[in-house]
Amino acid sequence: MQPISGGYKEVFAVTWVGCVLLCAQIVFAQAVSQTHHRHHLEVLQGQSVEPDTGCGYTGSKVIFTALYGTTVRTPWLNCAVESAMLKRGNDSVIVLTDSIEQFKESWPGSLPSPARLVDVPSCLTNTPLQHWLESPELAAAVFRQQNIANALRLAAIYKNGGVYLDLDIIPLQDKVFLAEGALSMQCTIAECGEDFWLNNAYLNFPPKHPFMWQLMNAFALEFNGALWGFNGPRLVSSLYNRLLCADLVAPRSECAGVDLLPVERLAPLNWANTIQALSSSPAQAEFDFHNEDFWAVHVYHNMWKSACIPQPSVFNDIMLEHCPQVSMYSSNHIYCQVLM
Repeated sequence: MQPISGGYKEVFAVTWVGCVLLCAQIVFAQAVSQTHHRHHLEVLQGQSVEPDTGCGYTGSKVIFTALYGTTVRTPWLNCAVESAMLKRGNDSVIVLTDSIEQFKESWPGSLPSPARLVDVPSCLTNTPLQHWLESPELAAAVFRQQNIANALRLAAIYKNGGVYLDLDIIPLQDKVFLAEGALSMQCTIAECGEDFWLNNAYLNFPPKHPFMWQLMNAFALEFNGALWGFNGPRLVSSLYNRLLCADLVAPRSECAGVDLLPVERLAPLNWANTIQALSSSPAQAEFDFHNEDFWAVHVYHNMWKSACIPQPSVFNDIMLEHCPQVSMYSSNHIYCQVLM
């Protein structure tokens, strides 16, 4: 009986040692797991610095671009940004720029800066635009910087989704951010023809939408750097027509979920009568921007070359209501002067 009893003791001792080793392994594994978990959280928290998309941010945002080779440097164009921030929240609006310092020169210090430094080659990586950026066609382009900005918006919206707006589009209603899968009409086909009735000034798409991929592909293959608007309004209009997106019977699959906003949503004023709106009395009914049909107003860049903007005026009223900080910041030194 004694040997048997001693055997039990030996088995017990071995079992006890085994349990100790097993418990130690479990504790060690938990410690390693917690370390990996903390490291994973640190990586996630650091993604705003080096996001997977390469565009300088993650998640669907309202984005603007300010590449200072072509951007008109005036506080007026910041009205669109402040208006978007008031409607969507500061953290949901960003400006992709190649110079944060230059952006801040005309940005009110009373507002948090939405500027994010963007590395254009990184943002265009893994898209049809990646090799176009180093192409001889772009190097020889007359409107090089403007077309880099055109390409940047396409890649950013394709990768992250969200809403892109030109800096000269002032949001008037939150609805302009909610129409996912939308392009904007800048005029009717009857007014502008089939080549220029849509534009790339407004893009609202979920991530990885096939229409945006086709836009980037057509941009790279058909690029023309000598003609203004060729790779913007003409590109969008041409691709929409070629894919038969308006055909209710046989549209291409890339058109699924693509809608058009009517002209009055973003462009209640055409190019010609914008000047009148900038200097007209707010009492004129045709310029009532509280109209529910008007989601935003597009005030074209070139108007800033010669248009004086007096007080009172329709546009002054828009600024006071939709971008009060920018209005206050710019009120003493921007009215009625040639800006370019």
